[in-house]
Amino acid sequence: MNFRKVIKKLTVAGYVIVLGASFTGCSQTERVVKEELSQKEEKEEIKEAPYKLSIMSMGASDEDDASEKRQRIFEDIRKYTNTDVEFIFYDSSIYWEKLPLVLASGDLPSIMVVNKTAEITNAVSNDVFWEIGPYIKDYENLSNIHPVAEENISYNGKLYSVPRARSVGRNGVGYRLDWLENLGMKEPTTIDEFYEMLVAFTYNDPDRNGKDDTFGMAVTAYAGPWDIMQIWFGVPNGWGEDEAGNLIPAHMTEEYDEALNFFRKLYSEGLINQDFATYDATKWDEMLRGGQAGCAVDVVDRFRRNQGYFDKEGIPAKTQILGGFKKTAESELKLLPTPGFGGMFVFSKDKIKTEDELKKALSFIDDLSDAEMLNLIEWGYKDEDYYIREDGIGIKYTAEEKPEAGVGRKGLNQITSYIVSAENETGRVQGEPPEGLKQVELAVQVENEKYVVNNPAASYMSQTMAEIGAELDSIINNARIQYITGEIDEIGLRGAKERWLKNGGQKVIDEMNEIHKMNK
Repeated sequence: MNFRKVIKKLTVAGYVIVLGASFTGCSQTERVVKEELSQKEEKEEIKEAPYKLSIMSMGASDEDDASEKRQRIFEDIRKYTNTDVEFIFYDSSIYWEKLPLVLASGDLPSIMVVNKTAEITNAVSNDVFWEIGPYIKDYENLSNIHPVAEENISYNGKLYSVPRARSVGRNGVGYRLDWLENLGMKEPTTIDEFYEMLVAFTYNDPDRNGKDDTFGMAVTAYAGPWDIMQIWFGVPNGWGEDEAGNLIPAHMTEEYDEALNFFRKLYSEGLINQDFATYDATKWDEMLRGGQAGCAVDVVDRFRRNQGYFDKEGIPAKTQILGGFKKTAESELKLLPTPGFGGMFVFSKDKIKTEDELKKALSFIDDLSDAEMLNLIEWGYKDEDYYIREDGIGIKYTAEEKPEAGVGRKGLNQITSYIVSAENETGRVQGEPPEGLKQVELAVQVENEKYVVNNPAASYMSQTMAEIGAELDSIINNARIQYITGEIDEIGLRGAKERWLKNGGQKVIDEMNEIHKMNK
C-alpha cells in the first residue's frame, strides 16, 4: 500500500478516535494510547519492505527501457507502489507470438497481459492463475470494474483477471445529417423512423445532384452491424433467459426472427448495397466517403474519422452520431455493448505464492490507476514534459520546445487498467477539451452505457461449444445472410435452427444451463 493511501486511511481512523472520545468520555490516557497505536501502525506499514514482483506487457523496446528518463519513471513507480517491480516489455509486433512460449515454459511473470483465448482458458482450467473475484471489492479503483467487462472476462462466473478497461458504449450509428436536412426530415429516434430515413436516402436524391446514385446504408461482409441492430428489437446479447429462468440462445427467440424480417426488407427494397455479403470490410469507408451511402452501423469513432476526411478534403458533409434506435417511441433503448476490455491482467501462481502476496500484486495494479500514477504515465513530469495553463488545462511541450519532452513514457499505458475511482478521476491532468464530433462521440459512448444489454452467459464455458463452436456458429450466420438476401425462406431458416440443435446445439444449451444453475 502506498504512502498517500496509508495517510488517507489513518486520517479517517483519527476522526473515528476523536469522535469516540467525545461520545464515550474516554480518558486523556486512552486517547494518547490510541494515537500512539495509530502512529505505530502507520510506521510499521510504511516500513514494510517493497514487494518483489514482475509484470510483462507489450509496447516498448530495449532502447526505450535504457533511457535515463525511463529508469527515473520506473523508480518513481516503484516508490509510489512500494514494490521492487521488474518491467518486462516486448515490442507489440512480437508480443502475442512470445506469449504462448512463456505460457508453455511454465516460468511466468507475476502479472502479464493476455487476451481471452483458448490458451488462457486452458491455463485457468489448470489452475495456473489466481481467482481474484473475492478481493476486488477491497480496492479503491479496481472495485469499479464495469459489470459488462467483468462478465465478459470471467470464466464460469469466476473472475481470474483485471480488464484493461475500454468503453462498453462504442457501438452506434452514423448518418449524413446534411442529407437529412436537405430532405427536410427530423432526426430519427425509432426503428420505423430509421427505416424512413433509409428510404429517403435511397430514393429522394438526398445529395441534390439530380441523379439516382445513393442508397441508405453501407454494409459489408463483416457481420457486426446485424449483431448491433438486432439488439434494438430486444434480441438477447448472445443468450437470454426464458420465463422459467433457463438460458436460451439469441437466435431461438421471436425477436430474432422479427429483426431478420426487417433486415430482409432493407435488402429487398434496395436500401442497402446488394453486394454486402461479399463486400470487403476494409473498403467500407469508400461507400461512405464517396457519397454513395448515407448511413452505417459500427463503432462510433468510425464516423468521427470519416467526418475528419470530409473536413480535410473540403467536402461539405455533416455527420450525426447516436447510439441506436428504440423499437417504439414508448420502449426503452437497448444497445449491444462492446466487450469493455482490451486485454487483461492475470496473476500467476508460479510467482505469487500466497494470498497476502496476491493482495500486494492487486494493490500494485490498483495503485497504477491513482491520479498520481496516471499523470506520470500519460503526461510525464510537470515543467519537463508538460505545463499547466492559466485556465488549468495541461499542455504537452513539443520536441522543439523541450527535446526530452515525452521521452520514457512509450508503452507505459499498457500496464494500466484504466479502472479509475471518481476521486482519482478528478485528480488527473486535464488536456484540451474535445471539440466538434469528437465531443459528440465521447458523449454518446457515456450515454450508451446506460442502455447496454449484458450477456448473462458471457463467462460460461461449454465443452461442446469449445470443440465445435465454429461449426455451429457458421450454421446460424450463413442462414442469417441467406434469409436476408432471399436465398431461403421461413422454412429454410427454421431448418437451419433445427440443424444447429441436432449437430450439437442442444448439447450446448444443456451444458450452458447446467453451469447457469450452479452459478445461481
